[in-house]
Amino acid sequence: VHDIIHPLFKELQMIFLAYTRSISEDSAEDAMEMSMDEFHDFVVDVGLETKAYRFETMTIQFTKANATNTAQVRAQRQESKRDAQSRGNDAPDWQKTGPGKVKGTSDGKEAKKDAELVLYEFLNMLVRIAFWRANPKFGNWVDKDGDGKMDKQEVVPVPYALSNMLNEIILPRAKRENSAAFRNKEMQDP
Repeated sequence: VHDIIHPLFKELQMIFLAYTRSISEDSAEDAMEMSMDEFHDFVVDVGLETKAYRFETMTIQFTKANATNTAQVRAQRQESKRDAQSRGNDAPDWQKTGPGKVKGTSDGKEAKKDAELVLYEFLNMLVRIAFWRANPKFGNWVDKDGDGKMDKQEVVPVPYALSNMLNEIILPRAKRENSAAFRNKEMQDP
């Protein structure tokens, strides 16, 4: 995934900036974050929706990419998988310190879910959407032959799904932030 995104990073950054700099932004900081409305504009402009993977489902990936407590969720999930015998050797609950909360503000306080994506969250979301767009039925019980066993699913790998979505859908159709090029071309002294 890194090898796919790395050569396209500047292009993806310009696309991200084009959709985050809407007229309704209050500050320069807000102009660097993508809201749900701006994400919807992006999805519509590039034609990211399919019959099986609609915008309403993509909003789940938006929310997951924006989550601030991913370490806590992972630890809770891992703990729920353990059996009682292996838990017996653990320290008592009152002595445990779980994974810390994400420190996301400059004053060290916990980051809030802001319903807006910054660039790295946007890239995370693109990877998630690429997989689910290519595999909308992944994880569903499918028994087409009626033998009572789940049929083997052909899963499109994440790198192929991401490369395909970026090169065939997003890059050819998305808007770019081009104020620097405009400034260099038009705002020169005669």
